[in-house]
Amino acid sequence: MLCVAQSPGQTKLATTNALSTSATHQPIPRVGITQELQRLIDLGKVAVVYDSDPEFVKASRGWADFHVQIRTSFKYDVTKSRARGRWNVKVAVNKLEPKIELTHLIRLPSTFKSPDVWSSRVMRHEFDHIAVSLDPRAMLLLRHLLEHLPVIERTLEPKETPSNAVLNKLIDEEVVKRRQAVVKLMRQNNQRLDKIGAHGAQAIPHRAAFFASLYTKENLAELKFPFFEQTLDLLETAEYQQAELPFLARDPAVD
Repeated sequence: MLCVAQSPGQTKLATTNALSTSATHQPIPRVGITQELQRLIDLGKVAVVYDSDPEFVKASRGWADFHVQIRTSFKYDVTKSRARGRWNVKVAVNKLEPKIELTHLIRLPSTFKSPDVWSSRVMRHEFDHIAVSLDPRAMLLLRHLLEHLPVIERTLEPKETPSNAVLNKLIDEEVVKRRQAVVKLMRQNNQRLDKIGAHGAQAIPHRAAFFASLYTKENLAELKFPFFEQTLDLLETAEYQQAELPFLARDPAVD
């Protein structure tokens, strides 16, 4: 039986909404902003604010985070049978169209206010984090996994019926697993950035090679990416291997 389903729900991949208008957030005026930072702001839909939250100010450090929103529409074929009072279903998604939006938020403590804030080491370091999550290979991975869902086979609970709502839920669960895996990978690569660069205190050796190494086959294998096998064909494509990386050429730790 052919079923067509539309999934209007949103999937959020970060706890911080990059477009939030918190009462403690004050947009940083873009006076003195460099062209390269403006380019990253435009590419990554980056909101950059001073944050006056007392606990955040006390920590005295910058913070960058990303937020991913997914909307999906899909079509699927379903085969179902009943045995021992329970439904067995096999769902083959034959067309899933994801709409993925990636946004970012950079926060600096309000005590960091300065006319030279855009050229400061802490600001430029936070944009290194933006470069890690804005790396186009991350969203290529996510899109590939969503567009190539495997056949879903489930035995429903005794009182469950294979309604559209139940089948949509099964598909959504697979979407969530894949977005969680990609988000974890993005966060692990951000942690690697902080470890190698000591949170912006020291220059990253072989800077270009470091950013190029992220999201590679070796990187995914080392970090035990759970959908590694399903991405091997993508990793070999020219689009993936030749993706333009958005990192800043000059290291924030170099004056």
